Amino acid sequence: MNILIIGGGITGTTLAQLCEEKGIAFRVVEKGNNECSQMAAGILNPMVFRRMNLSWRVEEMMETAVAFYRKMEQKLGGEFYRQVPIRRLIASEQEAGYWTKKQHLPVYSDFMKAQTQEDLEFPSEKNTFGTGIVQQSGFVNAREYIPAQWKWLAENEKLETAAVDYNAIDPEKGTYQGEQFDYIIFAEGKDLLKNPWFSYLPLEATKGELLTIEAPSIPQTESLNRKCFMFPIGNAQFRVGSTYDFGADNTVITEEGKRTIMEQLTSVTDEPYTIVDQQAGVRPTVSDRRPLLGKHAEFPKLVVANGLGTKGYMLAPLLMEELLAHLEEDVSLHPETAISRFGRV
Repeated sequence: MNILIIGGGITGTTLAQLCEEKGIAFRVVEKGNNECSQMAAGILNPMVFRRMNLSWRVEEMMETAVAFYRKMEQKLGGEFYRQVPIRRLIASEQEAGYWTKKQHLPVYSDFMKAQTQEDLEFPSEKNTFGTGIVQQSGFVNAREYIPAQWKWLAENEKLETAAVDYNAIDPEKGTYQGEQFDYIIFAEGKDLLKNPWFSYLPLEATKGELLTIEAPSIPQTESLNRKCFMFPIGNAQFRVGSTYDFGADNTVITEEGKRTIMEQLTSVTDEPYTIVDQQAGVRPTVSDRRPLLGKHAEFPKLVVANGLGTKGYMLAPLLMEELLAHLEEDVSLHPETAISRFGRV
């Protein structure tokens, strides 16, 4: 099998590495200025804090993701994944009730640490309803990870740094610039909005801004979370964010974005800090908050892999395994990811 992957973000590079493992011939076309994956926070958070629920398919997602990134560290020669607990500063009596109710349930206990008196009395003026620790959480250093993937792809002559030319694709034959492929997989993030074959899907560009701050008085041993995330990246620095600007398709940093994050940060800490950097990216998000995977109904050699959203680094390893199984062995996709849910079957 021979696959062309359009896009070299977290989805495309994960696909590439899985193809390499399976002995599948592949090539990646990446425009070289990724506007999402390289700017992403890269957080692996097994919880959804609004009602203290577990993230979708969390056990299999987390197990597969952590194993994949550890393997990538060995292969690419870097340290990209760091396991860091999240301390949730509980935001309301209702939220406190959810935590108390769920922390001892078997399905939750691997990810929610039972609260201790120390957690309830966490020494912070922002601690109004107690705190709780999320276990098995962590983050991928996206700013180093994606360039390391591109470097490996280039060294192995698997990377073409160029914008995709849709006019050079024959959707029926599965050719690109005259070269034959079994499948052409579009893992192009928000650029899917311009794709001639998959733009009917309900994908939306969602801009997000992040700050990097330096705060020497705050310990680097855990991530803090309420209204925003604040996770340690070393050298007394933290990533903080993020904003959500639905429908915005640009990476311009704004004073409004900075003010929003700074205001959110007051819900976590009053400790002094210095802003070191500000960045913006554009996430591909979907109305039902589930990814978009599958073959085009009319042109089955064209495949989409997109819409992984804010949890892309956690979802990509397992979902790309499932997509390749679908293409290689005709294994059915998970019904919540298959694009057939939007018709055109």
